[in-house]
Amino acid sequence: MARVRDVMTRDVPQVDATDSVLAASKVMNERGWTGVAVMQSGKPIGILTDRAILRRFVNLNRKPDDVRVNEVMAPILKIRPDAPVKEALQMMVSNNYSRIGVMEKDKLVGWITLTDAARESSKERLVDLLLGRNHSAADDEMLCPRCRAAVMTRITGKREVTLKWQPTWECPKCHLQD
Repeated sequence: MARVRDVMTRDVPQVDATDSVLAASKVMNERGWTGVAVMQSGKPIGILTDRAILRRFVNLNRKPDDVRVNEVMAPILKIRPDAPVKEALQMMVSNNYSRIGVMEKDKLVGWITLTDAARESSKERLVDLLLGRNHSAADDEMLCPRCRAAVMTRITGKREVTLKWQPTWECPKCHLQD
């Protein structure tokens, strides 16, 4: 199972909480990123994304150089580098975030995005196909379409054979069976 450290993005662009939205937007545009980590006294306190700019800043109807980043940023969600990627995905989905800060003690060492996790998932499936495997562990899990807050698991019998006459998927949170 892949760990966050294996797929995370390092060298995340950073801005100060007191920088203007204009300055933060310039950093994002210059580096081609859709978000920046917001720092205060060397510690991460939030994330500013293009989505936050559209949803929070535009509604203020003010000039981008008059609004500070800390007025429109989102709080930063944090995860350990040794956490499973699956845990990061569940955290992102349940909080409607596209990225989570990866922390070692109080230091931001990177972040993991939905894209990072999807890229890793694609690699696992490609390796399975190249090695001629018909079944991978990823085939036993899918995001619950009802609650979108849990990963459904395949219901299997004692010999790891899918049960034919019962639902084959179950959500541990909302108990949807499909």
